[in-house]
Amino acid sequence: MRDLSETKDLAVWCRECSRRVSFTVLAIDYADWQIGRYAQDAFPYLTDDQRELLISETCGSCFDEMFPEEEED
Repeated sequence: MRDLSETKDLAVWCRECSRRVSFTVLAIDYADWQIGRYAQDAFPYLTDDQRELLISETCGSCFDEMFPEEEED
């Protein structure tokens, strides 16, 4: 049975703009991610931007600036 009571506070710095973002995850999910579980599977309750911070250390604003959506014709 998964322990859903223990949490882990994270503070991640964006490598592009140095913005610090803090959020809390379940400790068991963090442990799963550390051993190779995909972020989207380990943390379905986080936003896309929070997961991207964990994966690439890039905040959502910087990611969007680096990879703008292409306009449809």
